[in-house]
Amino acid sequence: MAINFTTHGSVGVKALIIGAIVLVLLIPLTMLRGLVSERAQRRDQAYSTVAQGWGGDLVVGGPMLVIPTERVVAETDIRTRTERSEIYLLPAKLDMDVQLALESEPRYVGIYAVPVYLAHVRMTGKFDFESLRPLLNRPGVKYLWDQSRVQLPLSDVRRLRELQQVHLDQSELKFGPARGSESGVEAPVATSILTNGLPVSFDFSAVLAGSRSFSVLPLGSDTTVTLQSNWPHPSFQGAFLPVDRKITDNGFKARWQVLELNRSYGQAWEDSAVAAATLSDSAFGVNLYQAVDVYQCGERAIKYALLFIALTFLTFFAWERVSRLRIHPLQYLLIGFALSVFYLLLIALSEHLVFALAYAAASVALISLIGIYLAGALKSRTRGAIAAGVMTLVYGLLYMLVLSEDYALLLGAIILFTALSVVMLMTRRLDWYGDAEGVVN
Repeated sequence: MAINFTTHGSVGVKALIIGAIVLVLLIPLTMLRGLVSERAQRRDQAYSTVAQGWGGDLVVGGPMLVIPTERVVAETDIRTRTERSEIYLLPAKLDMDVQLALESEPRYVGIYAVPVYLAHVRMTGKFDFESLRPLLNRPGVKYLWDQSRVQLPLSDVRRLRELQQVHLDQSELKFGPARGSESGVEAPVATSILTNGLPVSFDFSAVLAGSRSFSVLPLGSDTTVTLQSNWPHPSFQGAFLPVDRKITDNGFKARWQVLELNRSYGQAWEDSAVAAATLSDSAFGVNLYQAVDVYQCGERAIKYALLFIALTFLTFFAWERVSRLRIHPLQYLLIGFALSVFYLLLIALSEHLVFALAYAAASVALISLIGIYLAGALKSRTRGAIAAGVMTLVYGLLYMLVLSEDYALLLGAIILFTALSVVMLMTRRLDWYGDAEGVVN
């Protein structure tokens, strides 16, 4: 049976068939988006696995002095009870220098590579007991100076690799795990250091292991943090951004300056007057951002896939009318599936190759296949070469679109509008109701 496209309605029928093919291609494209999400979840699971064994998102704070107190409270005329509480004192000055060095070899979970780092942290500063005075000398309160301790907050104490130097007022401290529900390490403090009323200096050095991000709690009344790393793609995050930063291809260096006035909590408080969540909300630092996330790029490419396929079909359809060629709807369907498989090939290759190389390999494979197929289908190597050239331009533009982060929407709109404008201008004088020689068998 033959359908002859010589009537006025025949061109419209074929256009509807091609439109239906484009809609059918939504099925594999939707499946591809699901595949990208699944692979991204597996990558995130790999990060979690490495975080459990090596270290994940780290948060470290400056030292805090913890002073226990006791108070006798009368319940009845003959019965009393002892209430115990703790006073927390933060440093008046905190200077933190962080050398965040990425390991030369990432940790692998299956095919997924996870970059990890060792952070060499040095904290210096001093405690000034002036801010503690409002909480001292309260009637009926006993201050347990002999049970006082210095605490170093850490989000995960298991990631502490080494404490190289820990001095408080020139006395060396011996740290152990923090007691109770506190997260971090702590060490007892000599009573004489706390009771003489003089400022107390400290000097701590530690090595911490982590991945993905590093954050700091600004626990000093005046906190200065300098962070340097060989990671070239930092993403600064948290409650405060650096006042100075320098980013190069070999790494970055950043400096933060935070005052007590910038925080929502003071220098001293008792018990749970300041919640742990309040401290966490003041954290700031850097995320080791992946400049080319293959799954994000793949998802971005698939978002524009249907439009690129539709414009490709529209171009071929207009080409049919201009040059009196005959392209069967089944051939449109095969070309559409080839265009869809490109994204699957891109995602698969990008898991094993650099994204640029994976994109080049998938594009060359697709363009070669379509060029050779059309050269045979149209019985003309020249026409096949022209189609391959157009596809090369199209997928070159798509590559720019995929890699662009801040201007992806703008570039996408410009590219698609330009492509549609070219097709419309080239076919503006075409008589779509005129006679066509195409026959579909």
